[in-house]
Amino acid sequence: MIPAVLPPKDLTGRTIDLKLKPGWWYDEARGVFLNADGESFVPRSLRRNARIVYKVPDLARASPQALSDAEKDLRSYLQVILPTSHGTKALVKQVQSWPAIEEAHLAPQISLPTAAAAQRLPGRAGKKR
Repeated sequence: MIPAVLPPKDLTGRTIDLKLKPGWWYDEARGVFLNADGESFVPRSLRRNARIVYKVPDLARASPQALSDAEKDLRSYLQVILPTSHGTKALVKQVQSWPAIEEAHLAPQISLPTAAAAQRLPGRAGKKR
């Protein structure tokens, strides 16, 4: 296991990864989840400056009829980008209860290996700087 150097806590907020339930989509311009039955859901519990974005924006803009099954699956993934990580775990529980969401979880914490650990990475053996 390579020890990690975590980013400063005030650098960025954590993100929440989402997967939409089948038949739902997110209208980024209006900030609302919609489905084919005419149901809609406005996520009012988000903090100010939080954003919901598709992970693959090009697929989100494409016509669903023109997409393969794998592309349709990829189209169902979004992220909630938060301005800070304060209260994120509680927010995940709220997001999981939204009617359009099949699953939601915190995105993995980003990190970089320490300089000493980077020297031990495969393919780096014997190399000196």
